[in-house]
Amino acid sequence: MLETGDTDIYLIDQIQRGRIRPKMRLLDAGCGTGRNAEYFVRNNYDIFGIDSREEAIREVRRRIEGWNPHFDVEKFRVADVAQIPFPDHHFNFVISSAVLHFAADRAQFSIWLEEMLRVLAPGGTLWIRMTTKHTIEHLAQHLHGDVYRLPDGSTRYLLDREYLREWMEKHHLSFADPFKTVNVSDVRTMAVVVIRV
Repeated sequence: MLETGDTDIYLIDQIQRGRIRPKMRLLDAGCGTGRNAEYFVRNNYDIFGIDSREEAIREVRRRIEGWNPHFDVEKFRVADVAQIPFPDHHFNFVISSAVLHFAADRAQFSIWLEEMLRVLAPGGTLWIRMTTKHTIEHLAQHLHGDVYRLPDGSTRYLLDREYLREWMEKHHLSFADPFKTVNVSDVRTMAVVVIRV
């Protein structure tokens, strides 16, 4: 049985389908306290993580020591997704789980996307999980641009499928999987987007 900890089920799908393999170099961009890192750390994947919050990096490093005492905790560091501290084309797979919906506006969203794309090697994959307008826009309060107050009171940047399509066309990208959404009790709709570079 695959021991995956708290790893997102849609990311587990990528593992089970062989899209994430042990010899690949991975980046968890906005790793938080490591929810999606546990499986990869325990199994000695070449995974790196960044988060803008020092306390999150302290916690993920502490957790890594318990998951795999031989893993280099320095691979997880404080950094902003607007300035990812790695060279161009460095990673085979970039994970962006519940990060992009914290963008203040489309300009910031685009900067973050561009940075993730910059560090991806040709043939690489960008895996995104974030809130989307699909099925929820009519229940959310529009604040400005693509930013809404959701029924639970939280404020989120909501992914616009048309803008994503235009951005992908501009960069000659394609979907590796169909665009998927899950409506969470009419509180938010989460999208899973898997993009092939």
